[in-house]
Amino acid sequence: MTPIRTYLFVPGTEERKTDKALASASDALILDLEDAVALSEKGRARDMVRTRLASVDAARNVYVRVNDIETGLTAEDIRAVCTGGLAGIILPKVEAAETVRTVSTMIAAAERAEKVPAGQVRLNAIIETGRGIAHAVEIAKAGGRLQAMMFGAADYTADLGIPTANVGPHITHGKITTVVASRAGGLAAPIDTVFFDVTDADGFAADCAEAKALGFAGKAVIHPNQIEAANAAFTPTDEEVAAARHVVTAFREAESRGLGAVTVNGKLVDYAMLKVAEKTLALAR
Repeated sequence: MTPIRTYLFVPGTEERKTDKALASASDALILDLEDAVALSEKGRARDMVRTRLASVDAARNVYVRVNDIETGLTAEDIRAVCTGGLAGIILPKVEAAETVRTVSTMIAAAERAEKVPAGQVRLNAIIETGRGIAHAVEIAKAGGRLQAMMFGAADYTADLGIPTANVGPHITHGKITTVVASRAGGLAAPIDTVFFDVTDADGFAADCAEAKALGFAGKAVIHPNQIEAANAAFTPTDEEVAAARHVVTAFREAESRGLGAVTVNGKLVDYAMLKVAEKTLALAR
């Protein structure tokens, strides 16, 4: 699967914004049935999202964020939007492995009912509460449809009872926990939280750089003006590709001489560094 660097959130009731989002450079879209939709509009939002999904190809990577399991709306959301153009479900406020398995079963049943190819609809779980962070490894190992986890700072800070923020030791802890849990569960690298200030380009760039350094594969975004910077941040630069290629070439040459380590530009390179360099080249491809 081609790596997804950007997931652009769009309210499920906003047709004009959805049109623009589909034409944007975002690798994936998230049509939102949760926080961006008032309770009185949930039914209309489902109908609008289903109609839109019928006209797009699953290859466009259009996901739907459904309402969390505690609302009692999740099953109805999934039944409504599970159609040919759906690439995956974004499940918010996941706090237990059993939730992942339950929702995976819901998705499988909806695929059968709608005659969607089995396995087409993927599942991403947002870790965004204290309990979710505490159980992150169990969630990552839940199995089912789960392909990746996402970290959500807004609900996480709300759950902790502190002001919403993109920075701070609690945010860094939540991000690292999500990355490590994803690795422990054998999942794809996770997706980082949205950045709330859409006018702060420098802050957004720094946030993307930190997320990449921590091991995230991409970023959720809330405005089209964030897409280009996020795509660039999570794409290996020409310099990174050249350096990685140099490491691989030097190491393989040393390996052919029976060596398990080599110095490249004054730095020791062994098999661990080789893996990183090969991953960079694979991502660039």
